[in-house]
Amino acid sequence: MGTASVVLVTNVGQGFGRAVALTLGASGHDVVCADRDVDLASKTAAEIEEFGGQAIPIQADVTTHMDVLSAFHKVYEIFGDLGGVVHVAAFDSHTPFSSLSESEFSELIDENIKSTYLMLKVCAQVLREGWFVLVSPPESADEPQMTAVRGSLAGLIAGFSDQFEKLRVNMVVPSRAASDPRHDSILIQTVSYLSSPAAAGVRGQQLYIELPPPPRVVESLLPEVQAALDDNVRQDDLEASIYYSADDDDEDEDDDDDAHMDDDSEELDNVAYPGEAS
Repeated sequence: MGTASVVLVTNVGQGFGRAVALTLGASGHDVVCADRDVDLASKTAAEIEEFGGQAIPIQADVTTHMDVLSAFHKVYEIFGDLGGVVHVAAFDSHTPFSSLSESEFSELIDENIKSTYLMLKVCAQVLREGWFVLVSPPESADEPQMTAVRGSLAGLIAGFSDQFEKLRVNMVVPSRAASDPRHDSILIQTVSYLSSPAAAGVRGQQLYIELPPPPRVVESLLPEVQAALDDNVRQDDLEASIYYSADDDDEDEDDDDDAHMDDDSEELDNVAYPGEAS
Protein backbone atom coordinates (compact mmCIF):
# COMPACT_ATOMS: atom_id res chain seq x y z
CA MET A 1 0.00 0.00 0.00
CA GLY A 2 1.48 3.37 -1.03
CA THR A 3 2.61 5.79 1.61
CA ALA A 4 0.39 8.62 0.44
CA SER A 5 -2.78 6.51 0.53
CA VAL A 6 -3.15 6.16 4.31
CA VAL A 7 -4.27 9.21 6.29
CA LEU A 8 -5.05 9.67 9.96
CA VAL A 9 -7.68 12.35 10.67
CA THR A 10 -8.55 13.38 14.23
CA ASN A 11 -11.82 14.69 15.67
CA VAL A 12 -13.80 13.34 12.74
CA GLY A 13 -17.16 13.24 14.51
CA GLN A 14 -18.28 16.61 13.21
CA GLY A 15 -17.18 19.93 11.75
CA PHE A 16 -13.91 20.32 9.86
CA GLY A 17 -12.68 16.86 10.85
CA ARG A 18 -15.68 15.09 9.35
CA ALA A 19 -15.59 17.20 6.17
CA VAL A 20 -11.86 16.59 5.64
CA ALA A 21 -12.21 12.85 6.26
CA LEU A 22 -15.06 12.56 3.75
CA THR A 23 -13.11 14.47 1.10
CA LEU A 24 -9.88 12.50 1.55
CA GLY A 25 -11.86 9.27 1.46
CA ALA A 26 -13.54 10.32 -1.79
CA SER A 27 -10.16 11.16 -3.33
CA GLY A 28 -8.80 7.65 -2.84
CA HIS A 29 -7.10 7.73 0.56
CA ASP A 30 -7.58 5.04 3.17
CA VAL A 31 -8.80 7.13 6.08
CA VAL A 32 -8.28 6.28 9.74
CA CYS A 33 -11.09 8.12 11.54
CA ALA A 34 -10.06 8.97 15.10
CA ASP A 35 -12.35 10.54 17.65
CA ARG A 36 -12.90 10.53 21.41
CA ASP A 37 -16.43 9.26 20.65
CA VAL A 38 -16.01 5.97 18.78
CA ASP A 39 -19.65 6.00 17.67
CA LEU A 40 -19.10 9.29 15.84
CA ALA A 41 -15.87 7.95 14.35
CA SER A 42 -17.77 4.88 13.14
CA LYS A 43 -20.49 7.02 11.60
CA THR A 44 -17.98 9.07 9.59
CA ALA A 45 -16.12 5.94 8.50
CA ALA A 46 -19.43 4.41 7.36
CA GLU A 47 -20.20 7.54 5.32
CA ILE A 48 -16.82 7.26 3.57
CA GLU A 49 -17.42 3.62 2.71
CA GLU A 50 -20.97 4.38 1.56
CA PHE A 51 -19.45 6.53 -1.18
CA GLY A 52 -16.94 3.88 -2.19
CA GLY A 53 -13.96 4.84 -0.02
CA GLN A 54 -12.01 2.86 2.57
CA ALA A 55 -12.04 3.85 6.23
CA ILE A 56 -11.70 2.44 9.73
CA PRO A 57 -12.80 4.07 13.00
CA ILE A 58 -10.71 4.14 16.15
CA GLN A 59 -11.34 5.58 19.59
CA ALA A 60 -8.68 8.08 20.63
CA ASP A 61 -8.53 10.90 23.14
CA VAL A 62 -5.79 12.98 21.55
CA THR A 63 -5.15 14.85 24.80
CA THR A 64 -3.75 11.60 26.26
CA HIS A 65 -0.30 10.34 25.26
CA MET A 66 -1.17 6.65 25.45
CA ASP A 67 -4.24 7.11 23.24
CA VAL A 68 -2.24 8.98 20.62
CA LEU A 69 0.53 6.38 20.65
CA SER A 70 -2.04 3.57 20.45
CA ALA A 71 -3.76 5.23 17.48
CA PHE A 72 -0.53 5.34 15.49
CA HIS A 73 0.30 1.75 16.39
CA LYS A 74 -3.13 0.60 15.20
CA VAL A 75 -2.59 2.34 11.88
CA TYR A 76 0.70 0.54 11.34
CA GLU A 77 -0.77 -2.73 12.54
CA ILE A 78 -3.63 -2.55 10.04
CA PHE A 79 -2.05 -0.78 7.05
CA GLY A 80 1.68 -1.12 7.64
CA ASP A 81 2.30 2.51 6.77
CA LEU A 82 1.05 6.08 7.20
CA GLY A 83 1.37 8.91 4.71
CA GLY A 84 0.13 11.87 6.70
CA VAL A 85 -1.98 13.32 9.47
CA VAL A 86 -4.70 15.93 9.64
CA HIS A 87 -5.10 17.08 13.22
CA VAL A 88 -8.17 19.20 13.89
CA ALA A 89 -7.51 21.29 17.00
CA ALA A 90 -10.31 23.81 16.49
CA PHE A 91 -11.70 23.96 20.01
CA ASP A 92 -12.65 27.58 20.66
CA SER A 93 -14.00 29.87 23.38
CA HIS A 94 -16.07 33.04 23.18
CA THR A 95 -16.17 33.60 26.93
CA PRO A 96 -15.09 37.16 27.80
CA PHE A 97 -11.53 37.02 29.11
CA SER A 98 -12.47 38.68 32.40
CA SER A 99 -15.01 35.88 32.99
CA LEU A 100 -12.86 32.98 31.79
CA SER A 101 -12.55 30.26 34.40
CA GLU A 102 -9.30 28.44 35.06
CA SER A 103 -10.90 25.11 34.10
CA GLU A 104 -12.06 26.47 30.72
CA PHE A 105 -8.61 27.88 30.01
CA SER A 106 -7.05 24.52 30.92
CA GLU A 107 -9.48 22.79 28.56
CA LEU A 108 -8.43 25.12 25.74
CA ILE A 109 -4.79 24.29 26.39
CA ASP A 110 -5.46 20.55 26.47
CA GLU A 111 -7.73 20.33 23.43
CA ASN A 112 -5.58 22.54 21.22
CA ILE A 113 -1.98 22.90 22.36
CA LYS A 114 -1.42 19.69 24.33
CA SER A 115 -3.11 17.54 21.69
CA THR A 116 -0.99 19.11 18.93
CA TYR A 117 2.18 18.63 20.96
CA LEU A 118 1.35 14.94 21.48
CA MET A 119 0.45 14.35 17.82
CA LEU A 120 3.67 16.02 16.61
CA LYS A 121 5.76 14.18 19.19
CA VAL A 122 4.52 10.76 18.07
CA CYS A 123 4.86 11.75 14.41
CA ALA A 124 8.51 12.60 15.07
CA GLN A 125 8.99 9.19 16.69
CA VAL A 126 7.24 6.90 14.22
CA LEU A 127 7.02 8.60 10.80
CA ARG A 128 9.99 8.19 8.49
CA GLU A 129 8.57 10.88 6.21
CA GLY A 130 5.21 12.41 5.40
CA TRP A 131 3.08 15.45 6.09
CA PHE A 132 1.08 16.99 8.93
CA VAL A 133 -1.71 19.56 8.58
CA LEU A 134 -3.05 21.33 11.65
CA VAL A 135 -6.51 22.94 11.53
CA SER A 136 -6.46 25.58 14.25
CA PRO A 137 -9.25 27.38 16.13
CA PRO A 138 -10.96 30.02 13.97
CA GLU A 139 -10.06 33.71 13.83
CA SER A 140 -13.66 34.58 14.72
CA ALA A 141 -12.85 33.45 18.26
CA ASP A 142 -10.99 36.65 19.08
CA GLU A 143 -10.84 36.77 22.87
CA PRO A 144 -7.28 37.07 24.32
CA GLN A 145 -7.18 33.40 25.31
CA MET A 146 -7.81 32.37 21.69
CA THR A 147 -5.16 34.75 20.36
CA ALA A 148 -2.73 33.10 22.79
CA VAL A 149 -3.74 29.59 21.70
CA ARG A 150 -3.34 30.32 17.98
CA GLY A 151 -0.01 32.05 18.62
CA SER A 152 1.25 29.04 20.57
CA LEU A 153 0.17 26.65 17.82
CA ALA A 154 1.86 28.79 15.16
CA GLY A 155 5.09 28.81 17.17
CA LEU A 156 4.92 25.06 17.68
CA ILE A 157 4.43 24.42 13.97
CA ALA A 158 7.27 26.77 12.99
CA GLY A 159 9.68 25.31 15.54
CA PHE A 160 8.85 21.72 14.63
CA SER A 161 9.24 22.44 10.92
CA ASP A 162 12.75 23.82 11.54
CA GLN A 163 13.85 20.78 13.54
CA PHE A 164 12.23 17.90 11.63
CA GLU A 165 12.81 18.21 7.92
CA LYS A 166 11.43 14.75 7.16
CA LEU A 167 7.89 15.99 7.83
CA ARG A 168 6.04 18.73 5.95
CA VAL A 169 4.12 20.57 8.66
CA ASN A 170 1.65 23.39 7.98
CA MET A 171 -1.16 25.14 9.79
CA VAL A 172 -4.55 26.20 8.41
CA VAL A 173 -6.50 28.96 10.19
CA PRO A 174 -10.20 29.23 9.24
CA SER A 175 -11.94 32.59 9.48
CA ARG A 176 -14.88 31.08 11.37
CA ALA A 177 -16.08 27.90 13.00
CA ALA A 178 -17.17 24.91 10.92
CA SER A 179 -20.50 24.99 9.13
CA ASP A 180 -21.02 22.29 6.49
CA PRO A 181 -18.82 20.70 3.79
CA ARG A 182 -20.20 22.90 0.99
CA HIS A 183 -19.64 26.22 2.78
CA ASP A 184 -16.30 24.99 4.20
CA SER A 185 -15.03 23.73 0.84
CA ILE A 186 -12.22 26.30 0.53
CA LEU A 187 -10.61 25.06 3.74
CA ILE A 188 -11.12 21.43 2.75
CA GLN A 189 -9.51 22.05 -0.65
CA THR A 190 -6.54 23.71 1.06
CA VAL A 191 -6.04 20.73 3.37
CA SER A 192 -6.32 18.38 0.37
CA TYR A 193 -3.66 20.38 -1.46
CA LEU A 194 -1.29 20.35 1.52
CA SER A 195 -1.68 16.57 1.70
CA SER A 196 -0.77 16.12 -1.96
CA PRO A 197 2.61 15.75 -3.70
CA ALA A 198 1.97 19.13 -5.33
CA ALA A 199 2.68 20.77 -1.96
CA ALA A 200 6.06 19.08 -1.54
CA GLY A 201 7.83 22.44 -1.10
CA VAL A 202 5.29 23.97 1.29
CA ARG A 203 6.34 23.70 4.93
CA GLY A 204 6.11 25.68 8.15
CA GLN A 205 3.34 27.88 6.77
CA GLN A 206 0.27 29.47 8.37
CA LEU A 207 -2.50 29.71 5.80
CA TYR A 208 -5.45 31.93 6.66
CA ILE A 209 -8.64 30.79 4.95
CA GLU A 210 -11.53 33.21 4.47
CA LEU A 211 -14.73 31.20 4.50
CA PRO A 212 -18.13 32.44 3.26
CA PRO A 213 -20.90 33.07 5.79
CA PRO A 214 -22.67 29.88 6.84
CA PRO A 215 -26.28 29.31 5.75
CA ARG A 216 -28.99 30.59 8.05
CA VAL A 217 -30.83 27.29 8.17
CA VAL A 218 -32.88 27.89 11.32
CA GLU A 219 -34.87 30.70 9.75
CA SER A 220 -36.29 28.31 7.14
CA LEU A 221 -37.34 25.68 9.65
CA LEU A 222 -40.82 25.14 11.01
CA PRO A 223 -41.52 27.02 14.28
CA GLU A 224 -41.68 23.81 16.30
CA VAL A 225 -38.29 22.71 14.93
CA GLN A 226 -36.79 26.12 15.73
CA ALA A 227 -38.12 25.75 19.26
CA ALA A 228 -36.49 22.34 19.60
CA LEU A 229 -33.15 23.90 18.63
CA ASP A 230 -33.54 27.00 20.78
CA ASP A 231 -33.34 26.53 24.54
CA ASN A 232 -34.78 30.00 25.04
CA VAL A 233 -38.13 29.03 23.51
CA ARG A 234 -40.48 27.09 25.80
CA GLN A 235 -42.51 24.44 24.02
CA ASP A 236 -45.76 25.35 25.84
CA ASP A 237 -45.34 28.99 24.79
CA LEU A 238 -44.88 27.82 21.20
CA GLU A 239 -47.97 25.64 21.33
CA ALA A 240 -49.96 28.51 22.84
CA SER A 241 -48.79 30.86 20.09
CA ILE A 242 -49.79 28.32 17.44
CA TYR A 243 -53.17 27.85 19.14
CA TYR A 244 -53.87 31.57 19.34
CA SER A 245 -52.65 32.03 15.80
CA ALA A 246 -55.17 29.41 14.68
CA ASP A 247 -57.92 31.18 16.62
CA ASP A 248 -56.98 34.47 15.00
CA ASP A 249 -57.15 32.83 11.60
CA ASP A 250 -60.60 31.46 12.40
CA GLU A 251 -61.75 34.91 13.54
CA ASP A 252 -60.39 36.45 10.36
CA GLU A 253 -62.24 33.87 8.31
CA ASP A 254 -65.47 34.62 10.24
CA ASP A 255 -65.02 38.35 9.63
CA ASP A 256 -64.48 37.66 5.93
CA ASP A 257 -67.63 35.52 5.84
CA ASP A 258 -69.64 38.30 7.52
CA ALA A 259 -68.31 40.83 5.06
CA HIS A 260 -69.25 38.58 2.13
CA MET A 261 -72.75 38.12 3.59
CA ASP A 262 -73.19 41.90 3.88
CA ASP A 263 -72.07 42.32 0.29
CA ASP A 264 -74.47 39.62 -0.83
CA SER A 265 -77.35 41.30 1.06
CA GLU A 266 -76.67 44.62 -0.66
CA GLU A 267 -76.61 42.90 -4.03
CA LEU A 268 -79.93 41.16 -3.26
CA ASP A 269 -81.51 44.50 -2.25
CA ASN A 270 -80.59 45.93 -5.62
CA VAL A 271 -82.12 43.07 -7.62
CA ALA A 272 -85.40 43.97 -9.47
CA TYR A 273 -87.75 41.02 -9.13
CA PRO A 274 -90.50 40.39 -11.73
CA GLY A 275 -93.48 42.67 -11.17
CA GLU A 276 -91.45 45.33 -9.34
CA ALA A 277 -90.63 48.68 -10.74
CA SER A 278 -87.16 49.08 -12.08
